[in-house]
Amino acid sequence: METLLIKRILFDFFDGKATAIQRKYLEEWLTNEANGETYYQYLDEWESQRPQFAVDADKALGAYQLILENEQPPVAPSKILPVSSSGLFRKWVAWSVAASVALLAMLGAYVFRSQLLYETHRTAFGQTSVHQLADGTEVTLNANSSLRVPRFGFGSETREVFLEGEGEFKVTHKVDNQRFIVRTADHFQVEVLGTEFVVYARAKGKRVFLSKGKVKLDLPQGQQLYMRPGNVVTVANSGRYRLTQAATARRYVAWKDHWFYFDNTSMTEVADQIQEQFGIKVLVPEPKLAQRRIAGNFRAEQADDLFQVLAELLNINVVKKRHYIELTTPKHP
Repeated sequence: METLLIKRILFDFFDGKATAIQRKYLEEWLTNEANGETYYQYLDEWESQRPQFAVDADKALGAYQLILENEQPPVAPSKILPVSSSGLFRKWVAWSVAASVALLAMLGAYVFRSQLLYETHRTAFGQTSVHQLADGTEVTLNANSSLRVPRFGFGSETREVFLEGEGEFKVTHKVDNQRFIVRTADHFQVEVLGTEFVVYARAKGKRVFLSKGKVKLDLPQGQQLYMRPGNVVTVANSGRYRLTQAATARRYVAWKDHWFYFDNTSMTEVADQIQEQFGIKVLVPEPKLAQRRIAGNFRAEQADDLFQVLAELLNINVVKKRHYIELTTPKHP
């Protein structure tokens, strides 16, 4: 369908004026995931042309909760697109169109603001991915990570992204020295001009390794810290931080090629890394084995590859339980 026709139909739908035929066209058009970005762009344009619209936040949230609980159908003009018999499309339309389109259009993007404003890149367990941002910056995401990037205005006045998990950033320097900011949970922030660094932000704490350039860290307790190449800053959940100098960058970037870098690493830490990378819970119930340390580089695209290495290297048993893997030492008679 031609671009101008789609735009007119979408604007009619946002205004609550779409006919049954127009809604049917949109239903078919939205089955193509590639049209999602176009939809969000037109929604932003439609809202920007109606600045007089005021949001009643409490009323919006109440109406949305009633819809989710099936206690009250959405009232006109917030009409939901008719769904097809396809189970996959029914779920997508019920959640994304009924909740997102109708409520976003009529209630000023109150409920699904994040989906409207940010494009999210995600990786599954055992997966890495490379993304190039609009300013040319290259981001490599480690397994079980996500990066949120503003859909609109990124690079116009500021460059700011949000990271959960771990990622390597190769930031493009701009002629106006525009800042590039990586935000994580707990008010942790990395600010740079043009540099290469790795940010780790998971439940166990935060870590930044700087390979090139210069960065400034805003720490959770309001402190600021400037880093030089080779510096590693580790921040505990308590807010305490430690600054060290890395002997090699290999330890912090090996994951990009599915390598595990162990340098006098305890089996407890090995178990934690396996869970972070592959989503598999690993228990080491024997204290002596849990404290045992190993060193070396091992490539493992799947968890079984690493378990095989550990079993042969340490002469241990890898026992698969129902919900976890247990590492034990052999019991000799």
